[in-house]
Amino acid sequence: MSRTKPRPVILGAGLAGLSAAYHLHGAYDIFESSGSVGGVARSVVRDGFTFDHAIHVLYTKDPYASRLITDLLGDNFAEHERISWIYSNGVHTRYPYQANMLGLPLATVRENLLGLIESRYGATAGPIRNFEDWIHAMFGAGIAKNFMLPFNRKVWATEPCSMGFDWIADRVMLPDMDEIFSGAFRDSKIHHGPNAVFWYPEQGGTAALPQAFAERIRPVQFGMRAVSIDPCARLVQFENGETHLFETLISTLPLPTLIGLTEHVPARIRQLAAQLRANRVINVNLGIARPNISERHWVYYPEEEFEFHRVSFPGNFSASLVPSGMSSMMIEISESPTRHIERKGLVRRTIKQLCRAGVLAKQDQIVHESTTEIDPAYIIPGIDHDSIVGELQAYLRSLGILSCGRFGEWKYLNMDQAILSGKHAAEMAMGCRVPESSLNLAVVNNE
Repeated sequence: MSRTKPRPVILGAGLAGLSAAYHLHGAYDIFESSGSVGGVARSVVRDGFTFDHAIHVLYTKDPYASRLITDLLGDNFAEHERISWIYSNGVHTRYPYQANMLGLPLATVRENLLGLIESRYGATAGPIRNFEDWIHAMFGAGIAKNFMLPFNRKVWATEPCSMGFDWIADRVMLPDMDEIFSGAFRDSKIHHGPNAVFWYPEQGGTAALPQAFAERIRPVQFGMRAVSIDPCARLVQFENGETHLFETLISTLPLPTLIGLTEHVPARIRQLAAQLRANRVINVNLGIARPNISERHWVYYPEEEFEFHRVSFPGNFSASLVPSGMSSMMIEISESPTRHIERKGLVRRTIKQLCRAGVLAKQDQIVHESTTEIDPAYIIPGIDHDSIVGELQAYLRSLGILSCGRFGEWKYLNMDQAILSGKHAAEMAMGCRVPESSLNLAVVNNE
């Protein structure tokens, strides 16, 4: 089937695609290859437990995104003060590591502080060429060795020396010497970072937000996997044989995938797309027949003896995510071509490692176990990331293709940023700014 009159076509019903649809004026078509909305921001219900695809919490500095999210969720969200910790050297310390070293072995604290002083006041190091250089320059050799480098190797499943550093922005707290020394010798409860306070739906898990979007847009057409895009004929072909003309194409597909589907692409563009890298995240989901297994939201694990890098406790985000008298855990493990995770026996290994870390007790009864995978999960910013992505985006725009969202922009975007990316794509498609007053959003005072 093909429409005779082209109109905007959206590929993907994750947050960016849903936002693009929400902000478009007039007719459009939105297609999703799977059977539900949300992309990576989705939830599954199994044996009465609700599991997100890894942690997804809501926070934003953008006033428009704040109004939009709270309008979409209505009263279906609660505000939380983040409770996050780190487990290393056999002890728990508060997050972030660099501001909360109380409880670590004294030799580790000494090494961390001396390295920090040297990086701050010692001889100027060489130029910062990559993420590893940036870590050493900002935090010193001690913190780099004892936390930053091993943790980031696990999260990204790649070597920090092969990564760029321009993406960091405010994601990593830079050291304030007074706070760091204070946190080394006394318990500090100062909240750091952009997600120190976050929102989470009361009902439905993370999926509640994309579901709220879906209720306000034209129906999403599911089971529609794009297999080729002809920019000359302005035509998208789908796996089921259908074809659709487009006036403008808004794509939230992974940028390398989009380039691969597009016909008549120059060899240089394909070569650049082939350089883009991402990891995948395996989630081990556990249901435990014990209430209140932890008071924390999540805990980070930097050490190599644990395959996972983060464990979260959904019941502390919302009691609706776990059956009465139960607890659950989501355990995240990153994989890439340079870090292989053996699937056989993974759940058993994870449970043993959780017992070793003291999170589970040997007598705990596991009443649910499952795995889910996100692929791609985190884009891995290379040394020349910005120039490569910029050239690819410019080429696509010249064809009337707008690539948005975390994987469409190939940027480390949070949920609010993915929503704003879709909004911007819609505005570009219409060639104008969308009047915010026309959206009739409720303003919520979140102070």
